[in-house]
Amino acid sequence: MEVKIKVPERLAEAARGRGVSVEVYVQEILAQQALTAPGVQPQESVREAIESILRLRKGKKLAGLQTKDLVHEGRKY
Repeated sequence: MEVKIKVPERLAEAARGRGVSVEVYVQEILAQQALTAPGVQPQESVREAIESILRLRKGKKLAGLQTKDLVHEGRKY
């Protein structure tokens, strides 16, 4: 299947100005719009994600066992 699209000249000029093909330029535009779409949360930084995980696991127990106990148990095998 082949789809032909008429590209407005200003869009083609903008792509040329950035030194990329129209296809790549349109992909960049669509990716940016997907990131700023309503209801889409921006990804938090890696540091924030790690801090969140560490904060959430603090003091959590499973049937009286702590995470470090489970890790120690796993080392036996």
